[in-house]
Amino acid sequence: MLRLGLLRPPRAPQTPTRHASLPLKLELQAFQTELLRQDYADFQAQPRFAALSEFFFTALYAPADFDLRNESFRRLHDWLTGLIGRDPVTVLARSIELYELTDSLDDDVVLALRAAGVETGITRPAWEAAYGKVGRRLDRQRQVELLADNGHALDLACRVPLVHTELRLFRPAAGLLGWGHVVDFLLRGHEAITRARPIDPLLDALAARETARMDRLIGQ
Repeated sequence: MLRLGLLRPPRAPQTPTRHASLPLKLELQAFQTELLRQDYADFQAQPRFAALSEFFFTALYAPADFDLRNESFRRLHDWLTGLIGRDPVTVLARSIELYELTDSLDDDVVLALRAAGVETGITRPAWEAAYGKVGRRLDRQRQVELLADNGHALDLACRVPLVHTELRLFRPAAGLLGWGHVVDFLLRGHEAITRARPIDPLLDALAARETARMDRLIGQ
C-alpha cells in the first residue's frame, strides 16, 4: 500500500550541464531510435505491441538524458521501495546498467562517426560503418540481454496488485517534488506491458534481430 508521509523524499537532481560535444550524440540517439522504429515496424503496426515497442526504443533504450535518468533512479529507488514495495521498483535498478552501457557505446559510435568525417546528417551506411568499427560485441550482447531483463522485470512489476493505482495517486506529488519523470516512466511501462502481455514475441524478436545485426556488422 502507498504510505505517503511516512518517508521524506530525496531531493530531485538538477539537469546536468550539457557537454559541448552533445549535438552529434543527440542526433545519434534520435537516429538510432528512428532506425529501431523502422526495423521493428511490424511490431509498431500492431495495436498490441505499438506502445510497448515505443517504450522500449525511447524510454528504456534511448532516454533523452542518460545522466538525469540514472541519477534520478539512484536517488528515488530506496524511497519508492518503501512506498510501493521492492518488485515494482526493481526495474529502476536494472535500468541503470543498461543506460550506462548504452551511453558508453554511443560515445564510441560518436567518435567513430567523427573519425569518418561525420559531424551531422547521420545515414544508415555511416552508422553501420561506425557500429562495426566500434565492435565491442560482448557489450552489444549484454545490451540486448539487459533490454530483455528490463522487459521481464517490468512484466513482473505489473503483476503486483494495485501498483498502477498507487503510482497514479503519487504522480501529482511526484511532479511537485521534481520526480514526475520517474513515476511517468513506471506508469508508461506498466500500461504498455499490460496491453501487450505476453511480451515474449517482442523480446524474442529483439534478441534475434539484434544478434543478426551484430553478426553482419561486427562478425562472430
